[in-house]
Amino acid sequence: MPFHKYENLSLHYQEYGAGDKILLFIHGLGGNGSVWKYQIEHFKQDYHLITVDRFGHGQSTKGIDPVTAPRCDAEAIDHLMREEFRKPYIALGHSFATFILPEMMKLGDAHLRGAVFIDCTYADFESVVQDRTHFAQKMLAVTENGLRAATERWYRDIIGPAGDDDRELIMSSLAYCNPRWLFQSVAGCREYVFLYPPRETPLKEDFPVLIMEAEKGVGDNIQKSWVNHFKEAQYYLLEKADHFFFVTEHDRVNRRLDQFLSEIS
Repeated sequence: MPFHKYENLSLHYQEYGAGDKILLFIHGLGGNGSVWKYQIEHFKQDYHLITVDRFGHGQSTKGIDPVTAPRCDAEAIDHLMREEFRKPYIALGHSFATFILPEMMKLGDAHLRGAVFIDCTYADFESVVQDRTHFAQKMLAVTENGLRAATERWYRDIIGPAGDDDRELIMSSLAYCNPRWLFQSVAGCREYVFLYPPRETPLKEDFPVLIMEAEKGVGDNIQKSWVNHFKEAQYYLLEKADHFFFVTEHDRVNRRLDQFLSEIS
């Protein structure tokens, strides 16, 4: 089981395939690296794939500051890619990775050659931050005994219609997380955005970005979209799709990723 040491922390990661080009996958809140199952199956013949478990998730170190955890994730993943791999790569992130991908771009590793934002909320508008904070505070008000069940209900709601296998794939990662820590991280959104403003994410003409959103997820409100920052990005809206569409609509997603990767190769 491979771990990368960053300062006093352990970042769990997995490798698949052996291509010259790397795809790095970063999961969202409550997930872990295994949730990218369908992308692993699809891309491992042609690419070197790396999945990580963010701190507080999966097999990686738990108990770190929930508010600044995404910046710590970014630094550790950046360190992993510089020290262990040293090859050009494209980073793909889902949901709460919205706070990690921009920080990796700010860190400026020349090997990072593009990014894919998969239903990632752009938290640079007060209304968006307020909604996230209010939701997290509501969840944190739930009693300790009821919080895990409430978290599982929330997860099932954002999954939407799904087959049993897909639902189990997504839900299984929650067993490795502390629900209160998860929502403390969300509740710290305002502080995090103040410390690491999304608007300061670099804009480079030679840095390709793909934004993929679900009609029933981030795509339901333009203020939540990264197109407010990456105005020249490629954009793909999955109609009638829910938040975990890279699992439940994986064939459509993988085809669109194939197109994007072929265009920038």
